Amino acid sequence: VEDELYNNTTPYTLDIDEDDVEKIMLLNDIDNIWKVLLLLGIGLFSQDKSIAYTEIVKRLATDQKLYLIIANGDYIYGTNYQFCHGFIGKDVEQMTQEKAIQAFGRIGRNKLQQTYTVRLRDDTLSKKIFFEEQDKIEVKNMNLLFNSDNEIP
Repeated sequence: VEDELYNNTTPYTLDIDEDDVEKIMLLNDIDNIWKVLLLLGIGLFSQDKSIAYTEIVKRLATDQKLYLIIANGDYIYGTNYQFCHGFIGKDVEQMTQEKAIQAFGRIGRNKLQQTYTVRLRDDTLSKKIFFEEQDKIEVKNMNLLFNSDNEIP
């Protein structure tokens, strides 16, 4: 399998049609750098970007027309994209075990290809996956939400 990964000579080629180019270029509230990157096949999932930009990125991701998607750890919520390769940076080392499992679960869904990889920049996250996490913030938050002693008016 490793030989297949390194011997794959099929390069990424851009497949964005003229309508998409026009929609991207007509975005008024996006810096030109993000437009150019999107035209090159690099999208950004960020709450700081306009809804119109994000919708274009989502559609291109769904159609598998992007080479790379840059996102923070919150991209896993509300998305159902199938990624073939994931690179988890060291800046998300505070990611919880549940969030890490969700992030890894986005890679290799639906068997669109046969080669999948997850690459970690830091071993901290791999330890969270393979060892039981003692202090689960999600569990604490759910307990606070559903076991509140406060009466609801």
